[in-house]
Amino acid sequence: MSVPTELLRRNADAIFFDCDGVLLDSVHVKERQFRAMMQERIPQFADAAMDYYWRNGGTSRLAKFRWIWTNLVGKTLPETEIEALGREFQDRVFSGVVSCPMLPGAQEFLDAHAAGLPCFVISGTPDEELKRVIRTRGMDRYFREMRGSPKTKTEIGLELLERHHLTPSKTWFVGDATTDLEAARNLGVRFVGVAGPHLTPFAAGVPLINDIMELERLILSANDADLHSPAR
Repeated sequence: MSVPTELLRRNADAIFFDCDGVLLDSVHVKERQFRAMMQERIPQFADAAMDYYWRNGGTSRLAKFRWIWTNLVGKTLPETEIEALGREFQDRVFSGVVSCPMLPGAQEFLDAHAAGLPCFVISGTPDEELKRVIRTRGMDRYFREMRGSPKTKTEIGLELLERHHLTPSKTWFVGDATTDLEAARNLGVRFVGVAGPHLTPFAAGVPLINDIMELERLILSANDADLHSPAR
């Protein structure tokens, strides 16, 4: 049974959620299609491309394509080709992301607390696609704003903190990638990691959870010293 939202509000002004791997169990959907695109186009570099992909979870797919072709293939693709790769990737993953399950505890946490605790989505997915996915799934009712690339997560977070008058030390960022951890540190907000391949190997000292409902315990147990120190 969930705790009353007003108890969480003592230690939380808002929660920033990443989407893939935090709210939606969609990481494998995107990984499978990214690998397929690499195997079809640059099979000799596919393993190295996927290594970069895993080490840079949460980064814009366009940035990934750009880096892979520039640094592995040794060819600078025109932006029109980069954008075409992005559109193909979107087409290949959309139905899988719309139909995949949510992460354990995500639905329960949002049902219990989103009405009284401001929740936001900050994602590396292109902004229009992100909103289309969330609206198609009927999840938009939970969130005050849903924001994606091309702006970085730090840029989006700064805008949200200012516009919604949020206290950084009482704002929580839930992510599954090093880009989420970096953004939280840049913003000075609290960070909670969802255990997974994009984050766990690089997250020494970071609180990790396997079920989003575990957020309740972490928020309730935060003391005054925690709430006035920068994100770990």
